[in-house]
Formats: sequence, structure tokens, C-alpha cells
Amino acid sequence: YVDKTDANWKKIQQGKIAIVSETDRAYLNTGDAVELEDAALRRRTQVAKENSRTTVVWNPWVQKARSMPDFADDEWTKMICVETSNVSDFAVELAPGHQHEMKALVRIANF
Repeated sequence: YVDKTDANWKKIQQGKIAIVSETDRAYLNTGDAVELEDAALRRRTQVAKENSRTTVVWNPWVQKARSMPDFADDEWTKMICVETSNVSDFAVELAPGHQHEMKALVRIANF
């Protein structure tokens, strides 16, 4: 993945993603669904996608949340952003008049 919080360094993910600080990552060449486990709410959220080769995972953490006027100071503790995307080497270039469609399919299940 590309770590936007660390000078866009490319890194390798080891194990599950854990949000423990400001997070802004673009996971490259991804096609599989992302699964989020929420033990507090006893649910699993799956984000599947179509026509997307990258996945962005983002959480502003404390300092950035405080600097965002449309974001309450404590909202960062209750959110995670998982975006269907095509960025970096996987960007889609379109000729004038052409289009590209991506889909994010979100499913929630209790466990």
C-alpha cells in the first residue's frame, strides 16, 4: 500500500489492518472485498467492489479531526472510511466522452 501519512512510502501490510493512528492508505491491485469486524456492535460489514483496482482506507485520528470544520472532535473514534478507487498506477484514463463505472457493494451481517 501507499502510506499517505508517511511521505507516500510503499509498504507491505502484515496481518489485519488496525487503526492505531492517523490512517490514509491506498491498497494497490486489490480486487477482493474488505471485511470490517465490529465487536462492540457484534456485526461484520463487507465492502465488495466492481471495476476498482485499489482500496483507500482512511481515519483522521485526533489532530486532523480537530482541524476539520465539518467533523466533530470525537467523530474519528466512530468511523472508518473504505473507498472503492482506482489511484496511483491503477488510475483509469478516459478519452473525452467516455465513462468508467465503479460500484461499492456494502453488506452488514450480525455475528
